[in-house]
Amino acid sequence: MQRLLTYEDAAVEGCWREVAADILVIPFWKPDFCRELIAAAEILDEFQPYEPDVTNNAAPGQELRINRISPRFAEHFEAHFQRRIAPVLKTHWWPLQLGKVRMPFVLRYSPDTQPALTPHHDAALVSLAMPLNKGYEGGALIFPRQHWDSSEVETGHVIAFPSGVTHVHGTTPVTAGTRYAMTAWIAAPRDDPHDPIIA
Repeated sequence: MQRLLTYEDAAVEGCWREVAADILVIPFWKPDFCRELIAAAEILDEFQPYEPDVTNNAAPGQELRINRISPRFAEHFEAHFQRRIAPVLKTHWWPLQLGKVRMPFVLRYSPDTQPALTPHHDAALVSLAMPLNKGYEGGALIFPRQHWDSSEVETGHVIAFPSGVTHVHGTTPVTAGTRYAMTAWIAAPRDDPHDPIIA
C-alpha cells in the first residue's frame, strides 16, 4: 500500500503506437505496480456496480473507484496522466482540448462474478482502459468496428480511444481466472464530470 501512496517506481517508459484506427496504446505502469493496485483493491473488496450505470442500464461492471483505495493515489494518477497521456492525446487528435478526468476505477471480471461486459459506448470524450494482469482465459477488450482486440496489449499499457459511436467496445467472457483492468474517462472541456479526480 505504501508504494501506491508514494507512487514509487510506478512509471514505465516507451513509445506509444496506434494499433488500429484511432486506438492508441501507451506504456504507463510497471507490471509489479499493477499487482500492488490489485492487492490493495482486493483487501478493500468493495467491487460493485456503479449505481447510476445500473439505473441507466449503461453497461455496469464490478468496479472500485481508486479514491476508495487512497485519494492521494488518485492525485498521483492525475499528475502522471497529465505528464504522460494528455500530451499524446493532444498530439494525435490535434487540436483536441481535454476536460477533467473522471475518477478511474478498477474492474474485476471472473466466471463466478461478472464474466463479461456487453458492447457499449462511453459517455465521455476519450476513454482509457488498462489491463492490470495476465493469467486468465478470455476477457479480451474488443472493438468490432476496428476488428481489433486487446489480447496482445501488455499489462500496464493504456488503451486510449474516442468514446463515441465510432468505437463501440465490450469485453469477452472470462472463462477461467480473474481479469483486472482500470478504466478512466476524460470529459469534454465544457462538461464537468460529477466525480473528477481534481475538483
